Amino acid sequence: MSSSYVTSSGPKIRYALFGITTLIFILSLLLNLLLPGFGYDSTGFINLWIHVFIGLNMLIYYPPAIYFALKNRRSRFDQAGGEVAVGVLITVSWLACVIFQLIFTSWELCDDPDSGFYTGEEGCQAGAIALSVLFLLNLLIHFGWTTWIIVLVHKRSNNKKERDEVYKISTHVLVRGGSRQIEHGKISDGDEEGLYNLRS
Repeated sequence: MSSSYVTSSGPKIRYALFGITTLIFILSLLLNLLLPGFGYDSTGFINLWIHVFIGLNMLIYYPPAIYFALKNRRSRFDQAGGEVAVGVLITVSWLACVIFQLIFTSWELCDDPDSGFYTGEEGCQAGAIALSVLFLLNLLIHFGWTTWIIVLVHKRSNNKKERDEVYKISTHVLVRGGSRQIEHGKISDGDEEGLYNLRS
């Protein structure tokens, strides 16, 4: 890979996204469990299980992806196409959380004694709004992350066949830099054995 295209900003942004989304996820989960009226029955219970689903996806994907990036190793587990698939899955899950939480907030279930969420505590409705904001933030970050990877793939390919090949490249290599076309030859300079070389 030509050194003129290699950049350190892409990997740093990706590492930051791993960290930021993990922190926001943990905060969202804790609020969902600890704030009055949440995590139980109806909407809160549904959001709790969506959280569990998202957490499992992050737990399965994040640690190996970070490991392979730090070690600069190629793996089928860390292909750009896989990161897009995980990103879409998590984005759609956060969208579901946003929808359910907006329903919760707009219906003011905290103030309805028959809703199953009524607690008589002032923090309930404020908590519902805070969770709505956090869920929306998660949604926007994951959507932006996934869109970023897709845009990089399209910038480095001219047709569907080339895009299919770029999607097989390690995400770490993709975000580190490349060119707009694929040279159909294996990289032989030790950068990433077995990956398609990128050229301008």
